[in-house]
Amino acid sequence: MPAIHPTMKDTKTTTASPATNAAAASTKTTKKKKKHIFKKKIPQKGDPDYLSPTQLRNRRKRNAKKKGNQQPPQQQESSANTAANNNNNKSNEDEELKDPSMKYITYPTKTPIVRTATKYIEALLQSSNSNNTFHVYIGPLYHWRTVSKLAVRPDATDKNKVAIGLFAENSHSLLPVPKCKAHHPSINKVVEVVTNACHELNVIPYESNTADNESKSEEEMGQLRYIGVNVDRSSGGAQVTLVWNGKSGEEDEQLEKLVANILNEMVLCKAEAGEEPPMKRQRRRGRRGDIKEESQSKDNVKKPVSSNGSNNDSNKVRLHSLWINYNSSWKHSNRIFEYDESCWRHVAGSTSITEYLRFPTTKSEGQKGVANPTPPSYPVPLYFPPTVFRQANLDSFTNIVGRIRERVLQMDEKPFCVELYGGVGTIALNLSDAVSHIVSSDENPNNLKCFQDSVKQLPAEIQPLLDYKQKNAADMVTSESDLFQKCDLLVLDPPRKGLEDEVVDYLCKGHCSSIKLLVYVSCGFQAFQRDCDALLASGRWRVEFAEGHVLFPGSDAVETLAFFVPK
Repeated sequence: MPAIHPTMKDTKTTTASPATNAAAASTKTTKKKKKHIFKKKIPQKGDPDYLSPTQLRNRRKRNAKKKGNQQPPQQQESSANTAANNNNNKSNEDEELKDPSMKYITYPTKTPIVRTATKYIEALLQSSNSNNTFHVYIGPLYHWRTVSKLAVRPDATDKNKVAIGLFAENSHSLLPVPKCKAHHPSINKVVEVVTNACHELNVIPYESNTADNESKSEEEMGQLRYIGVNVDRSSGGAQVTLVWNGKSGEEDEQLEKLVANILNEMVLCKAEAGEEPPMKRQRRRGRRGDIKEESQSKDNVKKPVSSNGSNNDSNKVRLHSLWINYNSSWKHSNRIFEYDESCWRHVAGSTSITEYLRFPTTKSEGQKGVANPTPPSYPVPLYFPPTVFRQANLDSFTNIVGRIRERVLQMDEKPFCVELYGGVGTIALNLSDAVSHIVSSDENPNNLKCFQDSVKQLPAEIQPLLDYKQKNAADMVTSESDLFQKCDLLVLDPPRKGLEDEVVDYLCKGHCSSIKLLVYVSCGFQAFQRDCDALLASGRWRVEFAEGHVLFPGSDAVETLAFFVPK
């Protein structure tokens, strides 16, 4: 930089020549330019002005805080509201942490059991030289549960009041969950209605078996034991079951008052045929590609319509039906329902919820990677009274049925299918057009009528292809040898405990040479691992494909679907 004459230091008193002024102006321009270039340069590590990402973030926070303090009153009020909302969100998060069903909601696909399943099955697929990898799918995190059985116990703060909720893990300590985020909103509303009715009528909650009440008789243990709530996905109507500590046929004034109160506080749905059959919906709305996204939503619920048209009923909870289950079993029993037909009383509403599985019709409609099978050309109704098993997350279970259907459609010929642990036929009925014949089975005597009612709604040419046997799985493999000699496709959907020993022995000892595809749907991974090890150790089977489905987001559980083929 050129030297500056001493007289130029005091610009107020010294007059410089035009040439000197020009030089000074040029120098100032150069300085400004250099300074401007220096500002654009980003400080690097080691530079005196360098700030780490954390320091930069803290500086932004400090500046934002200063700005906030200078806000006009209206903006400050808005900020206060935001802070209040954040506090409410924190309260909701705390509530989630207390809810045992939401323990793993932050990372639902990284629970201990999902990690174990992934490690185990990926090793199996590699050892069998399969090109498939193990994927785990998950649907919505909230409001997916449409089936819930909730315990009724004394409130911790007031023993004379009821509390409705879930038991804490490995205990009989009740945790009330009045606003459970996993529950369909109708379930939470039913909990509120029943709780208020019990308090108003002084209904005595059932007491858990403890040392304090060991000497009490069953009658002294309380009145209301549990409530069961199933939700009709199309209308949001709740199928409510009150599990009463008493015997069928005995008059109970308190129970009748509770029933009357609930019927008064809820609006009974009109008799409906259930959710509209998917095929009809598609025809009415035009070509498959033109279906609006809103109409495809599984959570799309009809607006409440009261049975009598009264505006006062529009805000009430919709009641699909009301049932009483009389359960006077031993106080040490953990059984929620008594399934004997004489223990059930239908009070009001339809006898069954009618559901339809809606398979994704395009890849963009379903989750990425889930099955996209060709659906049956006719609607398949499924009937669910409270006396039978129903999947709590039917939306996500549809993806499992879809994958099975997709694989069966790839078989060279239509197979003869046998299904064990079939329930009402949720899987079998949705394979009815893809097989030459189906024999489904289950030990629950209430399933048979549901299956038969569904078959009556299918096309006339399909009906003769579908049969049902009221037998448990062990009896099926030991007494129905003729069926299994014709069986090409065997579908297994056992409870959490897995397959009976008789079934595993049958599959491992060479009595099933005709089976070309074995489908195993498991809701208990430890049982699946045990059964899978036995099948593979027999040397007769290999794993062709497997995938996982998180049907209960927040819980440490995974539903495993596996296809086994003969070696």
